[in-house]
Amino acid sequence: MMPTLGLIEAFDHHGALLARAPITRWPITVGRALDCDLVLDDPFVAPQHLRIDRTVDSDSSGTRTVHVEVLETRNGARLQRKKSKHHGQGDRFDWPDGVPIDLGHTHVTLRLADTPIAQEQALPQFPWRRVGATAALVAMVLAGALVSSWLESRDTSQYLKALPSVVLMLLAMLSAWSGLWAVANKMFAGHLQFWRHVRIACAAALAVDAVHLVANLTAFAFSLEVFSQFANVLVMLVLAGALYAHLATVLPRRRVGLAWTVAAVVALGVPSWLGAQWLNTMRLSKSMYMSSLFPPSLRVAPAVPVEQFLQETESLRGKLDRRLRDDGQADEGDDE
Repeated sequence: MMPTLGLIEAFDHHGALLARAPITRWPITVGRALDCDLVLDDPFVAPQHLRIDRTVDSDSSGTRTVHVEVLETRNGARLQRKKSKHHGQGDRFDWPDGVPIDLGHTHVTLRLADTPIAQEQALPQFPWRRVGATAALVAMVLAGALVSSWLESRDTSQYLKALPSVVLMLLAMLSAWSGLWAVANKMFAGHLQFWRHVRIACAAALAVDAVHLVANLTAFAFSLEVFSQFANVLVMLVLAGALYAHLATVLPRRRVGLAWTVAAVVALGVPSWLGAQWLNTMRLSKSMYMSSLFPPSLRVAPAVPVEQFLQETESLRGKLDRRLRDDGQADEGDDE
């Protein structure tokens, strides 16, 4: 019986094992043909795609290097490194240990018999930290929802009546949202990761509340209404980050591409949304004034004298008159 010199394996882009073949001799071939040592079922792989050999180096070190030759293929091969390089038909290159090669939609890895084997890992213990973090995030989201409901209630009895529905609605929405992502995670990655999606959703909800609070407080304290008017733009950035976190959990091997995709959607979506606001209302924001009030002790901007306030409001009369006149002319044109 010939000794095993190595093991060559093929994985899909989700990390699932597609094929595996022990190496008992050099050289070996990889492709779709049945006479190959590693047979792949990938339409983007040639019948004879690669020839892999291991020879002794010419120097006195005696080390053996794995050499790869790209055979008759139009798609070539790509070595996965920090700066990945594509190799076309007829190219020859060295295959470093532990670096995968991409053939079509397949990732090929090589493990040699003389490669050191990593130490045995201990079995994972119960994830108390993750459980604690999940419970803390859910508790903070519930607390925020209860505080918001209390602020909107007119009296205590109304708040107590609405309390069960607020809690049940929040838990149902959180479970449904995380459950949908968990199903997608199971389909594409093979794991549910339900509680991880719960943590992402809770962190996003808390971040949205924090952005609203900081933006409105900054606008109130420093009399900078622009922060409250465009708080929704900051919220969109937070939601985009949460969407990326969900997608990266589902497709961990596509994080760079997902980051560029989400960034492109934000770069195109935010200006489009602001442009639509301008066309509809002649303003970039729906908020015409600050709607959140805080204790006066938090006010940092100096107070405006009454005379100055009246003068500044008087300057708005001309703009409002023109706006009313334009609206009236538009209504008359529609009647005709």
